[in-house]
Amino acid sequence: MVKRPMLQQALQLGRLGGELTVLEGRVWLTRDNDLGDFVFERGQRVRLAIGEHGVVESLDADRPAVFRWNPRRQTFVGAVMAEPLRGLAFLTGAAARGFAALARSAAESACRAQGSISTGDSMASSGALK
Repeated sequence: MVKRPMLQQALQLGRLGGELTVLEGRVWLTRDNDLGDFVFERGQRVRLAIGEHGVVESLDADRPAVFRWNPRRQTFVGAVMAEPLRGLAFLTGAAARGFAALARSAAESACRAQGSISTGDSMASSGALK
Protein backbone atom coordinates (compact mmCIF):
# COMPACT_ATOMS: atom_id res chain seq x y z
CA MET A 1 0.00 0.00 0.00
CA VAL A 2 1.46 3.35 -1.02
CA LYS A 3 0.78 6.33 1.22
CA ARG A 4 0.89 9.90 -0.08
CA PRO A 5 0.22 11.99 3.00
CA MET A 6 0.60 15.72 3.25
CA LEU A 7 2.94 16.06 6.14
CA GLN A 8 1.93 18.73 8.65
CA GLN A 9 3.15 17.03 11.79
CA ALA A 10 5.74 14.39 12.69
CA LEU A 11 4.94 10.88 11.47
CA GLN A 12 6.51 7.66 12.72
CA LEU A 13 7.41 5.10 10.07
CA GLY A 14 7.06 1.38 10.79
CA ARG A 15 9.96 -0.90 11.66
CA LEU A 16 9.56 -3.10 8.57
CA GLY A 17 11.82 -0.82 6.58
CA GLY A 18 10.97 0.67 3.23
CA GLU A 19 11.60 3.57 0.90
CA LEU A 20 10.64 7.20 1.43
CA THR A 21 10.35 9.44 -1.66
CA VAL A 22 9.76 13.19 -1.34
CA LEU A 23 7.17 14.35 -3.90
CA GLU A 24 6.82 18.01 -2.84
CA GLY A 25 8.53 20.25 -0.32
CA ARG A 26 11.29 19.23 2.09
CA VAL A 27 11.23 16.65 4.89
CA TRP A 28 13.35 16.19 7.95
CA LEU A 29 14.15 12.55 8.85
CA THR A 30 15.43 11.27 12.18
CA ARG A 31 16.50 7.61 12.41
CA ASP A 32 17.46 5.26 15.24
CA ASN A 33 21.17 4.84 15.90
CA ASP A 34 22.05 7.83 13.74
CA LEU A 35 23.68 10.87 15.29
CA GLY A 36 22.46 13.31 12.66
CA ASP A 37 19.15 14.29 11.14
CA PHE A 38 18.70 14.46 7.38
CA VAL A 39 16.85 16.82 5.05
CA PHE A 40 15.45 15.49 1.79
CA GLU A 41 13.97 17.54 -1.05
CA ARG A 42 11.62 16.82 -3.91
CA GLY A 43 12.75 13.79 -5.91
CA GLN A 44 15.14 12.45 -3.29
CA ARG A 45 14.74 8.97 -1.81
CA VAL A 46 15.99 7.21 1.27
CA ARG A 47 15.71 3.58 2.36
CA LEU A 48 15.17 2.50 5.92
CA ALA A 49 16.49 -0.89 6.95
CA ILE A 50 14.39 -3.58 8.59
CA GLY A 51 14.02 -2.81 12.29
CA GLU A 52 15.09 0.81 11.86
CA HIS A 53 12.67 3.32 13.33
CA GLY A 54 12.27 6.66 11.57
CA VAL A 55 10.37 9.86 12.23
CA VAL A 56 9.67 12.20 9.32
CA GLU A 57 8.27 15.73 9.41
CA SER A 58 7.95 18.71 7.12
CA LEU A 59 10.88 21.09 7.31
CA ASP A 60 8.85 24.15 6.30
CA ALA A 61 6.05 24.94 8.73
CA ASP A 62 4.12 27.10 6.26
CA ARG A 63 4.39 24.60 3.37
CA PRO A 64 3.50 20.96 4.11
CA ALA A 65 5.58 18.29 2.40
CA VAL A 66 4.12 15.45 0.33
CA PHE A 67 5.89 12.11 0.22
CA ARG A 68 5.41 8.48 -0.70
CA TRP A 69 6.24 5.75 1.81
CA ASN A 70 6.62 2.24 0.43
CA PRO A 71 7.01 -0.06 3.43
CA ARG A 72 8.79 -3.34 2.91
CA ARG A 73 6.29 -6.14 2.52
CA GLN A 74 6.37 -8.73 5.23
CA THR A 75 6.33 -12.31 4.00
CA PHE A 76 3.55 -14.63 5.06
CA VAL A 77 5.98 -16.75 7.07
CA GLY A 78 7.38 -13.63 8.75
CA ALA A 79 3.89 -12.46 9.71
CA VAL A 80 2.89 -15.88 11.06
CA MET A 81 6.13 -16.37 12.99
CA ALA A 82 6.49 -12.84 14.41
CA GLU A 83 3.98 -13.10 17.25
CA PRO A 84 4.78 -16.66 18.38
CA LEU A 85 8.49 -15.83 18.44
CA ARG A 86 7.83 -12.74 20.57
CA GLY A 87 5.79 -14.91 22.93
CA LEU A 88 8.53 -17.54 23.06
CA ALA A 89 11.14 -14.86 23.77
CA PHE A 90 9.00 -13.52 26.62
CA LEU A 91 8.53 -17.01 28.12
CA THR A 92 12.24 -17.79 27.79
CA GLY A 93 13.11 -14.55 29.57
CA ALA A 94 10.59 -15.27 32.33
CA ALA A 95 11.99 -18.78 32.80
CA ALA A 96 15.55 -17.42 32.96
CA ARG A 97 14.54 -14.87 35.58
CA GLY A 98 12.78 -17.62 37.55
CA PHE A 99 15.84 -19.89 37.49
CA ALA A 100 18.07 -16.99 38.52
CA ALA A 101 15.78 -16.24 41.49
CA LEU A 102 15.76 -19.95 42.43
CA ALA A 103 19.58 -20.06 42.31
CA ARG A 104 19.85 -16.94 44.50
CA SER A 105 17.40 -18.44 46.99
CA ALA A 106 19.35 -21.72 47.13
CA ALA A 107 22.63 -19.84 47.63
CA GLU A 108 21.10 -17.76 50.45
CA SER A 109 19.71 -20.90 52.12
CA ALA A 110 23.10 -22.60 51.88
CA CYS A 111 24.80 -19.59 53.48
CA ARG A 112 22.25 -19.50 56.30
CA ALA A 113 22.57 -23.25 56.90
CA GLN A 114 26.35 -23.09 56.93
CA GLY A 115 26.32 -20.22 59.39
CA SER A 116 23.87 -21.92 61.80
CA ILE A 117 25.90 -25.08 62.46
CA SER A 118 27.93 -24.82 65.64
CA THR A 119 31.43 -26.25 65.73
CA GLY A 120 30.55 -29.23 67.92
CA ASP A 121 27.48 -30.19 65.86
CA SER A 122 29.14 -30.62 62.49
CA MET A 123 29.74 -34.13 61.13
CA ALA A 124 33.42 -33.37 60.62
CA SER A 125 34.02 -32.35 64.24
CA SER A 126 32.09 -35.35 65.61
CA GLY A 127 34.40 -37.78 63.85
CA ALA A 128 31.71 -39.12 61.51
CA LEU A 129 33.82 -38.26 58.48
CA LYS A 130 37.11 -40.14 58.29
